[in-house]
Parts: sequence; structure tokens; C-alpha cells
Amino acid sequence: MKGDYFVYTGNAYPHKNLPRLVEAMVLINKDREQTIKLKTSSSRGVFIERLERIIKERGAEKYVDLLGYVSDAEIPKLYKNSISFVFATLSEGFGLPPKEAIESGTFAIISNIPVLKEVYKNSVIYFDPYNIQSIVEAMETVLKMNEKKRLEKIAYAQKFLKRYSWTKMAKETLKVYESVVYLK
Repeated sequence: MKGDYFVYTGNAYPHKNLPRLVEAMVLINKDREQTIKLKTSSSRGVFIERLERIIKERGAEKYVDLLGYVSDAEIPKLYKNSISFVFATLSEGFGLPPKEAIESGTFAIISNIPVLKEVYKNSVIYFDPYNIQSIVEAMETVLKMNEKKRLEKIAYAQKFLKRYSWTKMAKETLKVYESVVYLK
């Protein structure tokens, strides 16, 4: 059964768009009887210090829990017990965190940036990362989803993402190297 929180893991660099996610948490809790939280796992540093100031400025202290470092052993539990993983990033290379969250047993709602749409296709719910209301609407969609449908969507996403693996990548990289060697 899902918990009472959304989760974000990763660094707090500016392109991760966490200030908008904090604002979305304030909005989603505006008229709600039961508080929904955002739990974040990020290492301490200047970007977390900036995020702490933003949380305070937005009055979001009761909606956002900055957990700091969470061990590799604990991260899967954090994901699995969440309502959903939220990834509001503005730019990425591949976007591994949603994959890790889905593999751990939660759903993912993520930015509709081209690279993530290419990687995740229809296995997640997308939102406009520049539009706070769009983030809130994606979160509300998951909150309103019945548990059976949510679990079906998680299972679909897990099956879909099996196409990506380190072993497959290593074999494909080796083939590229071998093709170059044989050209000489």
C-alpha cells in the first residue's frame, strides 16, 4: 500500500527544478485535510542549503522532508512506500532515477522533456516542468488513481523498462569497439 508522500532522490542542482516542486507541494496541500509530503534524498551541500531557504520562504516546511543521504539499502523502501517518484528536471542525459524508482515498485511522474519521453515513452505520467499547475495535476492524477490501477501501471512500467540494462549496454558497446578494431 502506498504511503503519504511523494519522493525525489538525486542532487539539488538548479536544473533539477526543485523550487517548482516545492511550490507544487504547497499547492497540492492547500485545501487537503491530510498532509501529503515530499521526501527528498540528497547529499548536503550548497544546493541543499539554497533549497532549505526556498522551502522556508515558501512556507513549505511541513510539506517537504529533506532526508539527506539515504543508504543504498534503504532507498528501495523509500521508493516502494511512496505514492510516486517525482522528477521535475529541466534537462537530463538518460534520467536513471525514475528507472530506479519504478524497479523498486513505485510509479513515476516526470518532466515531459524530449530525452525522458524518448526513454520512458508511455510507462509514466508526464508534466510540463515549467508549469507548477501541470506538476500538481500529475500528482493529483496519481493520488486519485485506485490502488489496483496504480499497481497495474507500475507492473507495466517495470516490464517496459527491462529493455534497458547494464549488461545489454556493455554488449552493445563491445560490438562497437570490435567493429572499429576490425576496420584496421
